[in-house]
Amino acid sequence: MANEQSSSAITTYSGVRFDPLEPAPDRIRFEDVAHGLSQTCRFSGQSAFFYTVGTHSLYVSDELAGEYGPRVQLYGLLHDAAEAYITDLPRPVKRRVDEFGAIEDRVLEATWERLGVRPPTDAEWTAVMDADDRLFRYEATSLLNGFQPAEPATLAYDLEPCVPSEVRRRFLERVECLRGELE
Repeated sequence: MANEQSSSAITTYSGVRFDPLEPAPDRIRFEDVAHGLSQTCRFSGQSAFFYTVGTHSLYVSDELAGEYGPRVQLYGLLHDAAEAYITDLPRPVKRRVDEFGAIEDRVLEATWERLGVRPPTDAEWTAVMDADDRLFRYEATSLLNGFQPAEPATLAYDLEPCVPSEVRRRFLERVECLRGELE
């Protein structure tokens, strides 16, 4: 019940009260994650057009599909799930906000528990973060005026303006598909 009364709790899209500082797995709704990420623009909104964290997450999951099974693809899809509740910060800022990473980690731990999957191993998480970095370089090169990565982006996705309702639908379908493959 502390979650209901907490001063740090937020009301989600589905109407659930969720406390990102004390995340309860039973309060995580994938509908809320999909909705939040489909409404959150990458790069603090400084991109050439509206491009969402939800779309980015779908592509990270796709990047993992060739080499990894559904569990790692699910980790990739949900690697930014905390941002549905606490939003995103640009990388240079995030690195300087000490508690932010710990809050993200607690929300992700609750997410894995809600899914009923073990947390990713170090090797699995490294694979997800490598895919995330590849997508970051590709997206930033494509969407940010003048961005020059140290390492070239060699991916080939058609980046286009995002429609939140479509991103939310695709995200939820992907969650259900990957969860089904785990059973």
